[in-house]
Amino acid sequence: MSSSLGRAVDDAAPEPLVRRARALLTKLGTQQIKQSYWTTFWLPREAKPAHALEELARSLWPIAAPDGSCAGVEWWLGRAHTTNIPVGFHFDQDVKAKTVFRHPLLSSVFFFNSVRGGQIAITDQRPGPRGEPRPARASEMITIAPQRNRYAIFPGDLFHGVLDARGLPPGRPLAGPPGRLRLTLVVNYWKRRPTDVPTWSESRAYGRLR
Repeated sequence: MSSSLGRAVDDAAPEPLVRRARALLTKLGTQQIKQSYWTTFWLPREAKPAHALEELARSLWPIAAPDGSCAGVEWWLGRAHTTNIPVGFHFDQDVKAKTVFRHPLLSSVFFFNSVRGGQIAITDQRPGPRGEPRPARASEMITIAPQRNRYAIFPGDLFHGVLDARGLPPGRPLAGPPGRLRLTLVVNYWKRRPTDVPTWSESRAYGRLR
């Protein structure tokens, strides 16, 4: 599917690479899972990938096709049950920048599996002067459902979020069994390295990947 708000590509990566990257997630288990969405890494444009997850991120670059100003990608692992989504709707931005709002050129999500709910929802809202969504209410939205080897790409300054197990914006944790863990690789394409984001090799996070 494709629209002005985003697009999805199925069978995005070679299956052997998807299997190797997925095996690393199994190896990682629940290590630092509560910090998953806030544990991000920088992969410069010309850098050699350190492991299969970075190989996967690199393999997706031609599909996203950012413009020539792109200096590299910020990547992280999205791991959560859709009965308890840890982040609400938001803008992707350089969260440690102190003076201006900076957004990636493109945002993207690679799905490792299907789950109950868990769609990425992308609206037509863009940031106002104080970072607030404009317009206040979205007039258009698309959703892209999780599916193995599906890759969703959208403009980096659009307001977006993950829907819960009911397919609704997340709020308080939902009652009932948590179901399957939603597993994603988030890859954002930047013109300039986000403030204080380390490369994976510089970081001490996710030691089981070593």
